[in-house]
Amino acid sequence: MSYEHVKNKIDNKELVLLDGGTGTEIERQGVVMDDVAWCGIAHMTHPGVVRKVHESYIEAGSDIIIANTFGTAPHVTLRLGLEDKTVEINSKAVKIAQEARENSGRLVCVAASMSSMPAFDSPRIPTGKEFRAGYRQQAEILAEAGAELIITEMMMDLDNASMVVEAANAVGLPVWVGFSASVNDKGEITNYNDIQGFEFELMPFVEMAKKILSLGFDFAGIMHTRVDHTAPALESLGKLQDGPMFAYAESGHFVPPSWKFEDSISTEKYCEHAKDWLETGASIIGGCCGITPDHIRVLKKTLPGKMM
Repeated sequence: MSYEHVKNKIDNKELVLLDGGTGTEIERQGVVMDDVAWCGIAHMTHPGVVRKVHESYIEAGSDIIIANTFGTAPHVTLRLGLEDKTVEINSKAVKIAQEARENSGRLVCVAASMSSMPAFDSPRIPTGKEFRAGYRQQAEILAEAGAELIITEMMMDLDNASMVVEAANAVGLPVWVGFSASVNDKGEITNYNDIQGFEFELMPFVEMAKKILSLGFDFAGIMHTRVDHTAPALESLGKLQDGPMFAYAESGHFVPPSWKFEDSISTEKYCEHAKDWLETGASIIGGCCGITPDHIRVLKKTLPGKMM
């Protein structure tokens, strides 16, 4: 089992590489993002492109690839009018990632994402009880499809994130909790507030993270957070838990439904930040939106293979 291989590397204090941005790389390859689901149905319309994206990250050195399930929760497929295809959409995303692994011949872990993403035509982050069953359904589909790990991504509000993490924990897979954070002009760390159109309550990061971590997790980290905000957020997270952490930051900015790459960070500068994250306690490094296979390739070449 390739997750066991990843876990052994972590236990041996070896560097583990995640992939980079999946949705943004799909977009960078020319796939138009959906007005409701962003990249959520790209693997249905362009399976070959999505498979190629996964393969490119494996070739670059990733130990873990994340299936294209960030935008495939039942409340999103409902808004698409595809609620009867929820199982197929989520299962196929995992299958395509598995095919990419098989094509590579490498021992790579196939993870699946569960996120706080709303449908973009109703951008209030879901918080009602009616969404709880949907998240549980998604987690069960991902587990049944053969995902080896669930990464809960962009956990940035208390109510929705709690439902996502509870659902992920209920299906027996390892769960990595990925928080998104922001640092204001006063140096205060809050939940993430750099996204247009999403509506949620701003609160201190530590308060939010502490409550969500109490639900149970295997590893935790900071993801989809500005590069320069990631180290401070990791430092705060490290005070709440004892284990190794992961870090995968964003670069660029989002104007729904498209990612803008104009201000993307260079591979060299991203790697310099990654070295800081290692010093802050992370041993699992990758990239989120705007980060490409080239960034992962430089991380593989430059970062130490063993933690001190």
